[in-house]
Amino acid sequence: MFFILLSLLIITVSAYVYESASQTVSQTIQDVAGSFTLKSPALGNIEELQTNFYNKDNLTDLGNAISITTAKDNVYLHLDSNIDTLTTYYTTYSITVKCATVPGSSTHNVGDTVATMNIVSPDYAPITLDKAGSWTFNFEITTTAKSVSSDQGTSASITVTAESS
Repeated sequence: MFFILLSLLIITVSAYVYESASQTVSQTIQDVAGSFTLKSPALGNIEELQTNFYNKDNLTDLGNAISITTAKDNVYLHLDSNIDTLTTYYTTYSITVKCATVPGSSTHNVGDTVATMNIVSPDYAPITLDKAGSWTFNFEITTTAKSVSSDQGTSASITVTAESS
C-alpha cells in the first residue's frame, strides 16, 4: 500500500516539473552627435521701425552659432524656434543658417544656406548632415521692430536636436 501511494505521489509531483530557460537581449545606444555647442548671442537694442542686420562680422557670437560633431553619415539636424510669437513686436524677424565648416566630401559647401526661419515659418525641415565629422553653422539675423508704447525686451529661442536616420 505504501509503495502504491508513493508511486502516485511521484507521478503527481513529476507532472509539475517543467523545463525553463532564460535569454538576455542587449543593445548599445549610440551617440550620433559626439559634441554639440550652441551660442546665445545678445542682439542689443533696436529702435521702433528700425531694421537691423546681424552676422558674424558685426556680432561675433553669430559665427559658429551651432557646432556639432557627428559620428555617422546622414544625421538630421532639427531647428525649432518660437519666432512666430514675436509678431507683436516685429514685422520682420528672420534667421538664416549657413554652413561655416563641413566635413570633406559633403554635398554642402561653406557659405551654403541650409535653413531660414522667420515669423511665418519658425521651424525648418531637418537639415541632412550627409557626412560624419565636424560641422559649424553661422547665423544671419534680420529684424524690423514695430512701434511700442514703452521699452520692450524680447527673446527668440531655438531648440536644436540631432537624430540619425
